Amino acid sequence: MLDSRSEFVLRDPSALQALLLQDWRARALLTDEDMIGRAIDRPLTTAVLRHLQRLGYVRALHGVRNQGGRMRVWALDQALRIQIVLDLRAATGEKLSACVDALESLGEAFEVLLQAWRSHFGREPDVRALQVHEAPGEVLLNSPPRLARFAEASLAAFVARNRFDDAPKPAFLL
Repeated sequence: MLDSRSEFVLRDPSALQALLLQDWRARALLTDEDMIGRAIDRPLTTAVLRHLQRLGYVRALHGVRNQGGRMRVWALDQALRIQIVLDLRAATGEKLSACVDALESLGEAFEVLLQAWRSHFGREPDVRALQVHEAPGEVLLNSPPRLARFAEASLAAFVARNRFDDAPKPAFLL
């Protein structure tokens, strides 16, 4: 998942601190603060992050702090996964674990969807696709084609809302 340069950044406190000075959209690595306060558009707490980790749905990375110890950081694909499952929970009213199970049942199709997140640059999301009109949310959870469309709409909304194409680039990349 990580290349050797990324592994170095996580092990070197000075390199990680320098990286964290950049906009989270440009660095594609988020701290808990970025996840809870900026990136995710649903109520998110540390407890929910831990719950999703326990379910095996997301996996945090760990970087070394300047003052010692480790800090949890999240690769962008993990933030995308979290946004989608929280949108699904909000739309269906189902338990978080049921939403995780439904998304994981999509298998490789879900992973392909996550990898294609850049294809949504510059587009306006279809927010109507995030609204579920059926009474029980299980109708959506048990329909893979509809669930995949919902996940894609959630992903598109995340990318459009956070304006990745307008993210400031670090000076050394210009």
